[in-house]
Amino acid sequence: MPADRSRNLALLLVVGAVCLLVGSIFAWSKPLFPLLAGFLLAYLAHPLASWFARHGWPRMLGFVVVLLLLVCVALLVLLVFVPAVVQELAAAAARLPTWQEVLHERLEPLLADVQRRYPEAFQVVSAKVTAYLQEKLPQLAPKLAAWLGQVLLSSVAFVSSLLGLVVALVIGAYLTVDFPKFLTTLRLLVPRSVLPTVEVVALEVHRVLGAFLKGQLLVALALGVMYTLGLWLVGAPLALVVGPLAGLLSLVPYLGLVVGAGLAMFLTLLERQDLLHPLLALAVFVVAQNLEGWVLTPKLVGKEVGLHPVWVLVALLLGGELFGITGVVVAVPVAASLRVVLTRALRAYRGSELYLGTPVEAVLYTRQGCPLCQQMEQAVMPLAELYGLQLRLINVEEDQQAAAQFGERVPVLMVRGRLVASGPVPQSQLAGELRELLGGDRD
Repeated sequence: MPADRSRNLALLLVVGAVCLLVGSIFAWSKPLFPLLAGFLLAYLAHPLASWFARHGWPRMLGFVVVLLLLVCVALLVLLVFVPAVVQELAAAAARLPTWQEVLHERLEPLLADVQRRYPEAFQVVSAKVTAYLQEKLPQLAPKLAAWLGQVLLSSVAFVSSLLGLVVALVIGAYLTVDFPKFLTTLRLLVPRSVLPTVEVVALEVHRVLGAFLKGQLLVALALGVMYTLGLWLVGAPLALVVGPLAGLLSLVPYLGLVVGAGLAMFLTLLERQDLLHPLLALAVFVVAQNLEGWVLTPKLVGKEVGLHPVWVLVALLLGGELFGITGVVVAVPVAASLRVVLTRALRAYRGSELYLGTPVEAVLYTRQGCPLCQQMEQAVMPLAELYGLQLRLINVEEDQQAAAQFGERVPVLMVRGRLVASGPVPQSQLAGELRELLGGDRD
């Protein structure tokens, strides 16, 4: 058994290293990125394509349906949400003269009072602000030119990305049709001796990803409904736009909260020109986020699938730093998959000889109907697991040699042929005896 566990541990470590290497190659190699995107599209379309195939329809229909859904979502954002927000911002810009009057009425008495109370400090601050503006304003023209150059470069990059998108769609379509053959080819490449372990891990990763994606979609839908109703009740502008948009962006953890709350507070401040209504809009997002963390995610995603918030933040930071916006989008699903692999690797490691060391045999002699024997057994079991002892229980009533040797002295614990404990011994003393016997190197 230890040899099998060590082999499984080595296998899982190799699989994890290969996954990280392949992921890094795909992420840093732009020519290979369309292949990764196409594979993800084929993976999303595979369940629906399999359903069509079982009912006698072409597998390509599954890919077409998934692609149409993604296109509809993109068009909804570009043609409905974004124009509505731009229109609201344009209307807010038209009200800027009113804002200037409000600020002038509210700030002028405050500034006059500050100048009257602290004339020297006010004069110093005013001089520094004026000097700063005189220094920075001439630099705006070069910065504007550089910004225009970046816009042109971004246009070229956009054309390149559009070409990569077309390639990804073609690859996704072919992979969707041949996905069963693709899986069969991968299965044939795995050594036969470790194929069952690889299949178990792959199926568990598939189950976790499926449950996670389905749960995240339901959570995003529920958050969109709560955001929309909450913003409408507090009188925030564009509640029917900001709420669904924030819910959609919630597919990436915390993105919907940051963008939705910021946009809602900004638009509400421009519309209402007070502090109460923006704070109420913020309260809507705070309440909805708490409901999501305490109720929605445990119920819809599941505790065994969901990730700790700290790991979610770490995954988002690492994904964004290493792979940009693409890394942010795929960070949490990748982290959920790695969680499965690392959990099994840790379990195999804790059962391997590398962790436990060479098994040390311990023998506990007991007899039926002995309360002290039961107490000793309860004390020894966790210590045996902690120190990697291979514990055997021997009933002296069934072993003549043990009965002749120990008789009524049970319970007796022998480790490496040495007497460690006999009779009633506290667990702390027993742990000390084992530490001293085993060299104290496993504490």
